[in-house]
Amino acid sequence: MVAIIIDDCGNNLAKDEQFLGLPAPLTFAILPLAQHSREIAQEAASVGKPIMLHLPMQPESADFNPGPGVITAEMTDQQIAAQVEQDLASLPPVPGANNHMGSRGTADPRVMRAVLAVLKERHLFFIDSETTNASLGAQLARTMGLQTAARDVFLDNDLDEAAIEAQMRDAAKIALERGHAIAIGHPFSQTAIVLAKMIPEMQSEGVEFVAAEVLVR
Repeated sequence: MVAIIIDDCGNNLAKDEQFLGLPAPLTFAILPLAQHSREIAQEAASVGKPIMLHLPMQPESADFNPGPGVITAEMTDQQIAAQVEQDLASLPPVPGANNHMGSRGTADPRVMRAVLAVLKERHLFFIDSETTNASLGAQLARTMGLQTAARDVFLDNDLDEAAIEAQMRDAAKIALERGHAIAIGHPFSQTAIVLAKMIPEMQSEGVEFVAAEVLVR
């Protein structure tokens, strides 16, 4: 089983909509408080595509802006909880979340515990995007009793279509060896083109595409 998550949805509706018609239950990870967040959430739901919250978290570098709704290490536990609640409330009901950026936030145990406490109270899962090897997201979620999983492959760090195909093959290899894999892509036209081509190919090879929610444990 392979779950493909499309991160960063909500900023550009036309880019996000490229993925609505693909023949697999791609999970749309939607940024809170972005211009088209609710719209793409509703469009995804209308065609049977699962959605989740793409929770902005503080990166190591100040050069990167996670956008509105971000969780930072400077926040108190109460401020973190309030922001997570606001981010969740900005979307239709979701079954869980993964982190957007967050190389600093996900490596901070206090910050992650405060985030995960809100998700646990609401019986939501957390998928660790693993934007840093130091991320504690999945480990702490498991310790706290949340359903969780972690990203195995980033599909499109390199936007060359052959490179994206190779990453898809890596995801399939992991899934065929281990039983499951989680791949994260982004709303790029190159990613949509490769997925349209490779999803049917991989299905014929025995790969089943599932919603991200199916792979949390």
